[in-house]
Amino acid sequence: MARRVNIMMDEDSWRVLQGLPRGTRSRAVNEAIRAWSDASRKRDASARMDALRARLPAVETDRIVRWIREEREQRLP
Repeated sequence: MARRVNIMMDEDSWRVLQGLPRGTRSRAVNEAIRAWSDASRKRDASARMDALRARLPAVETDRIVRWIREEREQRLP
């Protein structure tokens, strides 16, 4: 469901929006908000992963490879 909203924007953003053909403005704003939201979620997830990585002990690559191989062998019939 679409919603009509009133927003405040700076002059530069308003000029950009005015330059768009009528009928595409809402789509452009929706796409920009979705892109901003996706990027923000990815940044937040990356920051949480970095914090988790800093708290956990390091694990050697060969140990990780061994875990993956063991898991794959358990899945095979």
